[in-house]
Amino acid sequence: MLDAEVASRPHLFQDWERDNLSAFPPSPGQHPDGAIDVTQRKILDYVSQHPGVHLRQICRELDLGMGNVQYHLYRLERTGKISSARRGFYRFYYLSALFGEKQRDVLSMLSLSTPREMLLHLINKPSSSQDELARGLGLSQPTVSWHLKRLVDLGIVEKQQVGRNATYRVIGGSAREIASLIRSYHPTVWERWSSSLADIFISYNKEEGGDKEKR
Repeated sequence: MLDAEVASRPHLFQDWERDNLSAFPPSPGQHPDGAIDVTQRKILDYVSQHPGVHLRQICRELDLGMGNVQYHLYRLERTGKISSARRGFYRFYYLSALFGEKQRDVLSMLSLSTPREMLLHLINKPSSSQDELARGLGLSQPTVSWHLKRLVDLGIVEKQQVGRNATYRVIGGSAREIASLIRSYHPTVWERWSSSLADIFISYNKEEGGDKEKR
């Protein structure tokens, strides 16, 4: 019931989350004094290695039940070890006090395959139109439009309107941020897009070095 209605009425999950998580019984191995147990350590390590991960991805990758993961995420957040932010239909998890708001926005998009592929396409082919994105990635126009709006609203992508034609590009600082975060936390994606992303990363490092020399 809950999963079926989340997409259309996301507030239901927020209400359920607030009213039910604290009532979940401790899992086997949970220490009464609040010390982290084996399952919590497993989840914490995964969040550390995959910042911006969402609930279903944790369940899938760690082969844990959703209720069990929800309970431990709740405990980890209550004890200040992790923090979370809701973006659309998902709640994304990060180690506490490790990332700024902009980085968390980028990480949340990189953890979802469709916006991630759109960002990589725009880095590789700047100023692409919505139609070019749809054709290049094999996506429907409504899907591309919906994700582009989110990326523009987050300040990661900007829309350039010339007459009736609109193109999109990753904002300069965001492109460097994307390259750096993919290199650190998405090594398989980095390998697949190494040519395009490495150029951006090297350019970023040169700019940083130049700024230090000026100082």
